[in-house]
Amino acid sequence: MTRHQQPPLDQSAAPYAEALIAHRDRDGLRFMIPGHATGQAGGSDRLRDFLGARALELDIPQLVEGIDLGAGNAFDHARELAAAAWDARTTWFLTNGASQGNRMAMQALAAIGDRVLVQRSCHSSVYDGLVMSGATPEYLFPESDPDHKIAHGITAEAAEQALAEAAAAGTPYAALVMVSPSYFGVVADVPAVAAACRRYGAALVVDGSWGAHFGFHAELPESPTRQGADIVLSSIHKLGGSLTQTAFLHLCETPHASVLEPALEAAYRLTESTSLNSLLLASLDIARSELATGQAAMGEALEAAALLRRLVTDASGLRLAEPDFLARPGAVAIDPLHVSIDVRGRGITGPALKTALSRAEEPAFVEIAAPTAIVALIGPRGTPDVAGLLAAIDRAAPPQAAGSGPAPAASAPLPAAPPPGAQLLTPREAYLAPSESVSASEAVGRISAAMLAAYPPGIPNAVPGELLTAELLAYLRDTAKLPGSYIRGAADHAVTQLRVVRR
Repeated sequence: MTRHQQPPLDQSAAPYAEALIAHRDRDGLRFMIPGHATGQAGGSDRLRDFLGARALELDIPQLVEGIDLGAGNAFDHARELAAAAWDARTTWFLTNGASQGNRMAMQALAAIGDRVLVQRSCHSSVYDGLVMSGATPEYLFPESDPDHKIAHGITAEAAEQALAEAAAAGTPYAALVMVSPSYFGVVADVPAVAAACRRYGAALVVDGSWGAHFGFHAELPESPTRQGADIVLSSIHKLGGSLTQTAFLHLCETPHASVLEPALEAAYRLTESTSLNSLLLASLDIARSELATGQAAMGEALEAAALLRRLVTDASGLRLAEPDFLARPGAVAIDPLHVSIDVRGRGITGPALKTALSRAEEPAFVEIAAPTAIVALIGPRGTPDVAGLLAAIDRAAPPQAAGSGPAPAASAPLPAAPPPGAQLLTPREAYLAPSESVSASEAVGRISAAMLAAYPPGIPNAVPGELLTAELLAYLRDTAKLPGSYIRGAADHAVTQLRVVRR
């Protein structure tokens, strides 16, 4: 669905959602799915009581004339509006989240080549996509924050060097895959990375899941769709306002677009359900409209975030972690709707405080915890009680009494991660190979069949197809013993058993 720049499109409309309402209001006899008998006698009283009658009435199947079938249907119009809102060539509605979009992107890249440069700290769905596509990845490590024990983004200089070296060796990369913003709201220099990709003929995929709202207010960073990226993932349910499990994939107007568009469409057909949920699709349509026309509401959310920052700055034992983040190489901005609060001055770790807040009699829930900090998110159309959050923190971790001396150490030091083992198989080869579970001692020198990542900082330490070394396994087991740490992908918490490729 290619957008039309002339005449300007009315972003206040939500044509797909409006078509669902019109269809419901027709109140015809229905002898079709879904089986909960929407809009007629019978059905599930329990489900109706749980969701409400309106939700059931709007749960309409696919292939209904005027909604998603026939020329000029409402769904095609909704896609056109979404592409126009992000200045994209084409936009896909995803009901399996940005994870589906990452898998689509990895599969589609096969149309332009099989060597892919991947930010090592990409979401696990990128690795799933590599398994599906069979591409050969090489990895670009993000900047690691030694103070807060988290990973940020990649630098343009590192991207340029890797692309140049591959081109000089006669093995150029078809694409580079990066994340911006990070889970902590740290924005990378996407325009500079995009420029480097153009110089070496590589497509740029940006997982912008945490920045779905970017570009819709003057105080927000710009969207990667307007910064030279070829493919951009927008996880709209995170900070865009749609229902959980929904996202957009945007294809931008770049030199690779004509090849990538049919490849992405084929990947979409392979990864999406054939029974799309109308409520999820409608929520994307409405969220797009509200982002594109809701500058005033976004301004109120930004004011709430600014107030929270002022309260944190004035609070004893709390400070903003964002100046530390911005001091790291490659960090060019912070998403204002991510508020990172360093809690070390209260003598508590981020994970411990996050847990204490959620278990309190008057609970408060925050999104993320690092060893040193918690991160509060402000929704794009919300003005939450930020003073209430500060009060909840004070109850869970009171300020240190004057004269009591320095606060106790907030966290045990994390061991330094050793380099990953050699890549002996592609992720797809390792995933499809026969595998077995062995003890940690037996796993040394074997090829990993699983992805293993120590959290924090969350950078994959072993990817399917890589050799498991004694140093790496010792690191994983030592890290797993630390409070607030765990190994994602491990068969057990203590990392005593590992999945390896059978010999």
